[in-house]
Amino acid sequence: MAVIAQDLTTEFLEPNTFDKLWGHATLYKDDLNPILQEFKLRGRYHGQYWDVDADQGSQSDWEDRRSRFGFDAKLFDKKVEIRADFQSNDGFNDIYDGLVDAYVRWKPNAWLSITAGKTKPLIGHYDWLESTNTQPTFERSQIFNQLRVNRATGLSVEGTKDEISWRAGVYSNDTPSNTADANGISTGAFGDGEFGDFNGGWSFSLGAGYDFKHLLNLEKADFRLDWLHSDRDAAEDLVLNRYDDILSSTLWLKEGDIGLVIEGYYATGADGTYADVFGFFIQPTYDIIPKKIQLVGRYSFAHSDGPLGVSGQSRYERTVSANGGRGDTYHSVYGGAQYFIYGDKLKLMAGAEYAWLENEAADSYDGLTLLTGIRFSF
Repeated sequence: MAVIAQDLTTEFLEPNTFDKLWGHATLYKDDLNPILQEFKLRGRYHGQYWDVDADQGSQSDWEDRRSRFGFDAKLFDKKVEIRADFQSNDGFNDIYDGLVDAYVRWKPNAWLSITAGKTKPLIGHYDWLESTNTQPTFERSQIFNQLRVNRATGLSVEGTKDEISWRAGVYSNDTPSNTADANGISTGAFGDGEFGDFNGGWSFSLGAGYDFKHLLNLEKADFRLDWLHSDRDAAEDLVLNRYDDILSSTLWLKEGDIGLVIEGYYATGADGTYADVFGFFIQPTYDIIPKKIQLVGRYSFAHSDGPLGVSGQSRYERTVSANGGRGDTYHSVYGGAQYFIYGDKLKLMAGAEYAWLENEAADSYDGLTLLTGIRFSF
C-alpha cells in the first residue's frame, strides 16, 4: 500500500498592494524588544458632500468632516499602550485644531485595563464608543448627538469575567473641546490648555455587559447598560454639561451577512433650556456582497417632556430648520450603502436621510439630506 506523505509546509501569502501601503504606517515592530514593541502612525480623513432639501430651505456643500493624525505605541511586553492624535478642521483652516485622544492604557493582565488621559467617556456602547471608521452611517444618531457628550480628561477601568464585562470612570467636565456656532457646527475655538484645569464639575460612569452569543449560537450577541452621572458646574464646564444623568442600553447582534444594533438613551436633569428626553435607533445591515458592498438602514426616534427638549441634527438639518431646530418629537429614516475598497480602511459611502421634527406650533424641520463621501484611515 502506498503511503502519501502529508505536506506540512506553511503556505506563504504575498501581501497585496493595499497591505503593503498600509504597512508603511508601522514604523517599528520588534516583539523581542523589552521596552518598545511597536510604534505605528495613525490617521483618518472623512470627507462628504451633503445636500439638504427641506420645507424650511435648502443648502449643499462639501465638508472635511474628520481629519486626524497621530500615533500608537506598545511598550513593556505590550502591557502599556500610548495613543495621541490631533485634528484639523473643515477646510483645513487650522492644521492643528486640538487633541482628540491623548491617553496611556495599562493592561496588567488579560481581563483588566486602566486608562488615564483624554478619551471617550464610557457611555453609548455603539453610537459613541464604536469608531467612526467602522460605522456604516455618515453621522451618529440624533438622540446621541444632542446629549453633549464629548472626550474628557479622566480615569477609567474596564474588566471582563467570562461572559460578563464591566467598566467605570471619572471625568473632568472642564476639558476643552471644540465650541459650536448657532447651528452646532464646530468653530475650532478652545478653552485654556488641552486637558483642562480641573476647576469644573465631575462626571462618573458605570456600566456592565453580557455576551450571550453562546445562548443563541450567533457570531455576535452583546447586551450592555451604561450610566453617566454629571455633577455639573454651569460656570466652568465645557463638556458633559447638558444633563445630570444619562442611561444607555445596547443590543448588538450579528450572524453572517446580517447585523442589527438597537440602542436607546434616557437623559434627565436637563440644564434648563432642555427637558428630559428619551430616544432610540434601530440599525440593520446586510452584506449583499461580503466584504465588498453593504446596505444599511436606520430608524431614529426622540421625544422630550418639554416643548423644545429635542434638537435636530446639527449636520445638516439645523442649517435650514426653523425655531432653532428645536421641538418635542423627532423621527428619521436613513438608507445607504458602503463600497469597501480596502475594508473599513478605505471605502466609499452614500446615503439619504428623511427626517421631521415636530413642535406645538408647526414642524421645525421636514426634509431630506443626501450624502456621498469617502472614509480613509490607517
